[in-house]
Amino acid sequence: MPHDNGKFYGFTEDRVFGWVMEDKEFCKFILQTILPDLKIQKIEELRLQEELNSAGLLTKDVRLDVLVTDEQGRVYNIEMQNANEHNLGKRMRYYLSAIDQHNTLRKGATYNELKEAYVIFLCDFDYTGQGRLLSSFHTYDDHDRAYILPTGAHFIIISDKGNRHGQSQDLQNLAKLMNGEKITGNKHFDYAQEKIAAINQDPQRRAQIMLYETRLLEREQYGEAKGRKAGMRAGEAEGRKAGRLEATLADIRKNIAGYRSFGISDEKILERLIADYGSDVDPKQIKAMMEE
Repeated sequence: MPHDNGKFYGFTEDRVFGWVMEDKEFCKFILQTILPDLKIQKIEELRLQEELNSAGLLTKDVRLDVLVTDEQGRVYNIEMQNANEHNLGKRMRYYLSAIDQHNTLRKGATYNELKEAYVIFLCDFDYTGQGRLLSSFHTYDDHDRAYILPTGAHFIIISDKGNRHGQSQDLQNLAKLMNGEKITGNKHFDYAQEKIAAINQDPQRRAQIMLYETRLLEREQYGEAKGRKAGMRAGEAEGRKAGRLEATLADIRKNIAGYRSFGISDEKILERLIADYGSDVDPKQIKAMMEE
């Protein structure tokens, strides 16, 4: 068991987020808070840390934090993001493609059967730089932005660093929960805060979180080491290539001087050098060397 570091793990920690969101009633409440225009009656299916593998394909697998389906078949992917890698748009696009492939359109089905899909990222940073608590994105017509292409896809970013003014109390409370601020007077957030406190007091849960963090760190360090090693190999190969080229150019210079000492014409020398070295050195470079 890992040594306890005494750290308090809040709602934005990956494992804590999953354990809190696994309660269907709370998950439905959060979705309804973010999407107040929807009338979500029931969560039919809720999956945590769902890995969507592309078997037999040379494509990147996707691990989704929370994947939800409601009673109308609408699909929701809820992700917690703590680090701004400046690629949220493309990440959301890739997640949606994986969701469509694995969860909403089966073989033999028509495109009309694609379900409404909502990709929701809860961010511990202001990704858009606009200071908004909630930002939603759709595909608009360039000439008439009142027209939205009916793809059935919805992309939503919640930033706990955004301006809370004018937002619903529940949405403000969600930002507070992400920031670790105290919330009172709401049974759903009471549940979340009590759950987070219980997780932090449970030695086994804390050990799971620390083990999870250790494995993430190890993978990150392994990736960095692998990248450095690959870079070193590439650098060494490039260095050897540069060294061989320099040696070849030195040979050409020696041959130019030697051929000329025997009174051979430059035309004949160039012809001979291109025949000997043309596969390794650009003939134009050889000609330029003779004119130096």
